[in-house]
Amino acid sequence: MTTMYSPPYNEKEIREHYPDKADFLLNDPVHSWRAKTGIELIHEEPTQEEQLRIWDNWQQMSIEQKRESDRKSLELFKLNNKQHYQSIMTKVWDDV
Repeated sequence: MTTMYSPPYNEKEIREHYPDKADFLLNDPVHSWRAKTGIELIHEEPTQEEQLRIWDNWQQMSIEQKRESDRKSLELFKLNNKQHYQSIMTKVWDDV
C-alpha cells in the first residue's frame, strides 16, 4: 500500500475524536509525543489492522522524521522503530 504521510492527531484532534480517552492518551508518553511533534512512532496497537496502518504511515515519513522517531523509540523502548515493529508483529493477535 502506498499512501502519503498522514501526521498523527494533534491534541485538539485527539480531544475531538476520542473525548472519553483524550486525557489518558495525552498523558501517555507515546501519544503525547506524537501529538506534539506530528511524527509517527511505532507502538503497540490493539488490532493488527491498526498496527499495519501505523507501520505504513511510518514508512511514508521523511528520512529526518524517521531519525527523530528512532531517537524517541530508542529512548522509550530501547529498540528502533523497525525492531519494535518486528517485535510487535511476532505476537498473537486477538483479531486474527
